[in-house]
Amino acid sequence: MNNSNINIYQKAIQAVEDGASFKIDFQTRSFKLNGKYVIREGKYEGELGVPCCNEKEFLANVEELYRTYKHSVPSERSEGKSRLYFMALFEKNLCDDDMLYGERRDKAQIELELYVLCQILGGLKWNPEKMGRWFWQSKVDKDLVILRNWIEPYNNQSFNN
Repeated sequence: MNNSNINIYQKAIQAVEDGASFKIDFQTRSFKLNGKYVIREGKYEGELGVPCCNEKEFLANVEELYRTYKHSVPSERSEGKSRLYFMALFEKNLCDDDMLYGERRDKAQIELELYVLCQILGGLKWNPEKMGRWFWQSKVDKDLVILRNWIEPYNNQSFNN
């Protein structure tokens, strides 16, 4: 089988829409789908499916994906997640439009988290002048925070390669 035309991002979103479970770990650069590694410590087969972009485009895209995630409709499955990188609204805080037209939370979550992971794997660099020393916080939505150690997990020099 030729893996060169597999788009990890689109395939993962489709799998989650179809009921697959997933786990993303920014620090270890890993992504599991139904308990199996798709990306393990930054290694994967096929195409990520997310074009590299500059820091300004990255932050704008994250803000858009986060807005969708924050207003997404939770399910029993999405509420059972042990690790959440981003905060979403509780169901009781969603407006009627969110409930009627909002994305399913697990789909919105995979779109956002896998986008960030793909950008990290694509070479996204932390810019302390623009993004802050330890974290970046959106001016559009103060709940949206990206920690520097997600992008540079071992920048404290204590990690041995």
